[in-house]
Amino acid sequence: MKRFTYAERDYAFGQMMLTLRTNIGLTQAGLADRLGVSRRAVAEWEGGLSYPKVERLKRLIELAVQQQAFAAGREEEEIRALWQAARQKVLLDEAWLHTLVSPPVPAQPFPQAQTPVAPTGAELAAFQSARISSSSRPVVKAFCCTPSSMSCLRRSAFG
Repeated sequence: MKRFTYAERDYAFGQMMLTLRTNIGLTQAGLADRLGVSRRAVAEWEGGLSYPKVERLKRLIELAVQQQAFAAGREEEEIRALWQAARQKVLLDEAWLHTLVSPPVPAQPFPQAQTPVAPTGAELAAFQSARISSSSRPVVKAFCCTPSSMSCLRRSAFG
């Protein structure tokens, strides 16, 4: 009589995978598609029958961080626990983890203004000579306009 032996299931890891997938908001098929594996592979992970390979696990963790599936403020701790539970033969890449969980540097909406520089004597003299008193009209040497705006200008400026 032939005896069948079944591999021992890792229910703790399976539960972690199931919880993570549901926190991400994907079905087994949806997660499988995102990770480039079969739905059966995801089912086996969640059933505690097998573990993802390093690259698949990294992609899963990146997706979970992107979707904010880990508890806020505990991302690094939960990633370490998942990595350890997945019984990876490769150590967790600390530089990759730090880059993944460190907050992004906020972009400045406007560039920093430079410190104003006082005008030189020649610039100040040119500015003061160009000032116009309120009683005099400006002298316009060139003006680009359409015929309709020209008639409006004549009425308001010379009228």
